[in-house]
Amino acid sequence: MDKNELNEKEMRIWHLWKGSFQSIFGRVVKEMSEHTGLSEGDYGVLDRLVLLGNGSLRQQELADSMEWDKSRLSHHLTRMEKRGLVTRQPLDTDRGVQVIITSAGESALAEARPVVAMAIRKYFLDQLTDQDMESITKLAERTKTGPSAAPPFKD
Repeated sequence: MDKNELNEKEMRIWHLWKGSFQSIFGRVVKEMSEHTGLSEGDYGVLDRLVLLGNGSLRQQELADSMEWDKSRLSHHLTRMEKRGLVTRQPLDTDRGVQVIITSAGESALAEARPVVAMAIRKYFLDQLTDQDMESITKLAERTKTGPSAAPPFKD
């Protein structure tokens, strides 16, 4: 078989895996948005500011952690600033910018976290057995790193 092509079985598993993730993720984001008004990007920014930076991160570090380019993040942060969720301050030591979560951002994140947790449980975790969780964990760890020679590819 040609390694540059996928057979029917391989395509089916790929589409099942991708479709399942997209479906679950979409339902979690929909519930979060409906209950809190936060978008996926809003939640990602706020969550990373707290988890990775104790409430504050350099804008470039935040962009890297979200795998967003600087322009996309900058536009998103402008919208979040207008809503009072974050502030940005220039750094004195260099040309960088510090992104800081506000008290309104902290409140929004605190409100969103249980909604997200319940949605993840409802649409994903409650569907799994202990064996499923173990298998998924092993698969995710193995495929996350992947073959070191392969360049990253995004859909």
